[in-house]
Amino acid sequence: MIIIILIGFSIYSIIHLWFLSGYFKSANFKRIAHSEFPFVSVVVAARNEESNIGRCINSLKSVSYPESLIEILLVNDRSTDSTLSIMKSLTEGDTRFRILETDGEITNNLKGKPKAIDLGIRNSKGEIIIMTDADCTVRESWVEDTVRYYDEKTAMVAGFTKIRENGSVFTKLQAMDWVYLQSIASGSSGIKQYLSCIGNNLSFRKSVYFELGGFEGIKFSITEDLATMKAISKIQKYDIKYPVYKNGYIETDGCKNLSELYRQKKRWFKGGTDLSILGYLLGISMYITNIVLISGFIYLSLTFYLILVGVKILSDIILTYPFYRKLNMKDVYKIFPLFEVYFMIYGLLLPFTFLFGLKVNWKGRNF
Repeated sequence: MIIIILIGFSIYSIIHLWFLSGYFKSANFKRIAHSEFPFVSVVVAARNEESNIGRCINSLKSVSYPESLIEILLVNDRSTDSTLSIMKSLTEGDTRFRILETDGEITNNLKGKPKAIDLGIRNSKGEIIIMTDADCTVRESWVEDTVRYYDEKTAMVAGFTKIRENGSVFTKLQAMDWVYLQSIASGSSGIKQYLSCIGNNLSFRKSVYFELGGFEGIKFSITEDLATMKAISKIQKYDIKYPVYKNGYIETDGCKNLSELYRQKKRWFKGGTDLSILGYLLGISMYITNIVLISGFIYLSLTFYLILVGVKILSDIILTYPFYRKLNMKDVYKIFPLFEVYFMIYGLLLPFTFLFGLKVNWKGRNF
């Protein structure tokens, strides 16, 4: 057992250090000084987002990018609330916005959110597609910042998403969780081992999307963002970037309660099961470290147990601190020990969510 524990902790720490080396590459991507900006299409798919879509649209209105080179496509995904009417009232008279609506037809790969996004892309005019979600708000420079990371070889640029602070510990823990997961995503991207991305701050070349056959040609996934990243990486002729820079993020709300958090994590977990060997190594070593943290004090000497706890916490701090610093979130370290407990508990419980069924409910639909 001791050997398994030592191997697990060693793999965990080595992978974190490897991802840290990837961070330095992701943080040092050069911005491109375009002589002419490309035409950009921002796509926002929304289903029953009446409480969020207004805030999202208002933030998109403030985006600073040449008006003749941007369009914003709002796709109403068969909402049953007032999402569509809010879209219409807030965008009236602004020629940058267009509103589309999905139909009820379903195919194996074109259903749910991927169908709505695909509708937006197929009706877009832009060279570069930039996506965000209806519950997000973007910065004024968001589009231009994203575009400046595209050169001729770049097919995809992923970005960070930060959970808005509302003062609650529950929200702070989710914010720290998102930084940790995105640290893994950006760090792994820096070493060209693409493990993850977040679809609410993601962009890609439209030509590459159609080269893949669109979502019809990509195996259906409830995490369509990760499926797209994997499909692009398999071509092996394009670059994928996950840059890290000061204030380089958009914002979203955290889950309001444990039930919502459970559905989110189950969706992510199911969508992320098709991992590379590195992903599985990280997952297994993470599970070993969490098991030891929650039970090791029973069967290990106190000194050895505390050393292992220190190794785990130090590995997490080494990886995440540069990202917290870039995202102006260093203050959350005040509750870092509590985050370690939070992360340990849900990390151990997550695989058991499939015991309650393989279906994932998302926006009132089962997948």
